[in-house]
Amino acid sequence: KDKLYKDAMTTARVSGSTEIAEDLLRYFVESGNPACFSACLFTCYDLVRSDVVMELAWRHGLTNEAMPYFINLVREYQNKVDTLTSEVSDLKAKVERNGGGNGAAPAANGPNQLMGPAGLGGRLLLGPGAPAPNAGGNLFGNAGQSAPGSMSGSQFGGF
Repeated sequence: KDKLYKDAMTTARVSGSTEIAEDLLRYFVESGNPACFSACLFTCYDLVRSDVVMELAWRHGLTNEAMPYFINLVREYQNKVDTLTSEVSDLKAKVERNGGGNGAAPAANGPNQLMGPAGLGGRLLLGPGAPAPNAGGNLFGNAGQSAPGSMSGSQFGGF
């Protein structure tokens, strides 16, 4: 109310609270103060969420005031993507140098496995291979007997 907007922005930044920073942004929008909206985006850059900024700017015609924020945000994301791409490329090269590129099957916990080490239940269920440890048995390991509570056996005609 006393229009100490700079102090309010600094206090919001120091508080480290996303809620306080976004409430201050909403206050500047509701009070019709686009310059303070833009200044608050700069001051509280690390606290405000980009989706909140985008919605406020779009709904209230403040896209020009929010554009510097979004340009910086996109640049920051691009730097992160570039860093991650470089790290992945380095890791791939390292794996290939260490014998990963000799045509051997990928490691059991490699990136091509969908469900944990060696696929489903610790086994790759592809093609012929060694029989299961309890071959001829059922899930409970008792060969020739039905599982407890199952509907197989003579009571149903052997089905």
